[in-house]
Amino acid sequence: MNPERVRVWAARLAAPVAFFVAATVLVVLVQRGLEDVDSAPGTGTGAVDTAPTETGGRDATTETEPPRGRRFYRVRRGDTLESIAARFEIEVDELLELNPGIDPLALSPGQRIRVRPRA
Repeated sequence: MNPERVRVWAARLAAPVAFFVAATVLVVLVQRGLEDVDSAPGTGTGAVDTAPTETGGRDATTETEPPRGRRFYRVRRGDTLESIAARFEIEVDELLELNPGIDPLALSPGQRIRVRPRA
């Protein structure tokens, strides 16, 4: 066998193998990163202190009254700026003004945002 031919054959075989190994390592790193986020305090499904969920059985006056006096809110899984604004009866634009560094498309559970201006 020609040594040049062996070298070309090895290179053609090594390139896809190296790509497969790199892709596998990337998938494992991303998966571990996502698992770390899920297991962070306040973001996982383990035993965490949470507020009771709002379900039926509450009277109409309680449902329409927003939480008063609170200046900050901890984002829960599934929250959007729109849902938080509705909960506190303010506009989304007001939330953005109160939280200038917030990314409205990247809220994360446990994140603390201001919902009322400073007194």
